[in-house]
Amino acid sequence: MDASLFSLLTLGLGLGLMHALDADHVMAVSTLSNRQPGFLRTIRFSANWALGHGGVLLLSGLCLFGFGLALPENLQRAAELSVGVLLVVLGVVCFISFRRQKVRFERHTHGEIEHSHWTVDGHAHNKDAKGKHAPVMVGVLHGLAGSAPALALIPAVTQGNLWHAMSYLIVFSLGVMISMVLFGLGFGFIQARILANYERVFEWNRRFIAAASIGFGGYWIVQAI
Repeated sequence: MDASLFSLLTLGLGLGLMHALDADHVMAVSTLSNRQPGFLRTIRFSANWALGHGGVLLLSGLCLFGFGLALPENLQRAAELSVGVLLVVLGVVCFISFRRQKVRFERHTHGEIEHSHWTVDGHAHNKDAKGKHAPVMVGVLHGLAGSAPALALIPAVTQGNLWHAMSYLIVFSLGVMISMVLFGLGFGFIQARILANYERVFEWNRRFIAAASIGFGGYWIVQAI
């Protein structure tokens, strides 16, 4: 690997790490995790979101740099507006689910082994199975909305080399996934600690995240119009 390609991939990784933590990305993943709390579930949501985001970005890059086909501007605008609508809907759905769910942190002792886990009353497993695809679809929507800025820098740094362009996007998407999974680890850990020690604070925190999602989504819609 020559020095120029190494520098290009390092740039892609760094930008991907920062891109994942855009406010709309963090808010969407936080709200999705907030609706169905759980440490491992939060990490899975983060990874699935990154897969959806990276997949659509790679496809967009292949179409643009491989076949000269750019995403229609109207589609990108619609996706950007949809991100705001989605954040509002997620916040509202969270508030509705709070009335049906009760989250507890339970400890069990089996001999000398103590086992702890989250319990969600009123939580249906079939809904959980359907919800596995939601983070992927949200990631796809974010990828469509943010594809233009993410792809804008590539022609200048790859000089028309398709292999370099796709390598850059792969490493960029890997950076996004690493950053979002790390966020999921931190967010899930904090939520678990709050629930284990301050159950009432945890419930208010869930409501605050849902309200923030609605407020930020409304702001995003106004900016996108």
